[in-house]
Amino acid sequence: MQRHYVMYYEMSYGLNIEMHKQAEIVKRLSGICAQIIPFLTQEHQQQVLQAVERAKQVTVGELNSLIGQQLQPLSHHAPPVPLTPRPEPFIPLLSGQQLHTFPCCMWGPMGRGPW
Repeated sequence: MQRHYVMYYEMSYGLNIEMHKQAEIVKRLSGICAQIIPFLTQEHQQQVLQAVERAKQVTVGELNSLIGQQLQPLSHHAPPVPLTPRPEPFIPLLSGQQLHTFPCCMWGPMGRGPW
């Protein structure tokens, strides 16, 4: 039971890290778009602003539908991918007063962090 808890904790911690990375990517890309848009022609500015607004309104259902459409052609050619996680080496890290462990692959070069 404890192994299941540890595996669940590591997976949820990994997802949390991944969500923070994605949020940082979104923030940086939004900043780049905001800097570039004024240099576009008026017509292109309108197109980009409409695309950005549409992207903000995409729902989880629409994303799942699109992913399903993209994966469907692949399912005829590729063998199914197993959903069980492969064993990874883990590095224990002391954060505050709690001991956290997560996969080594989440750390960048020289152990400087996941980014």
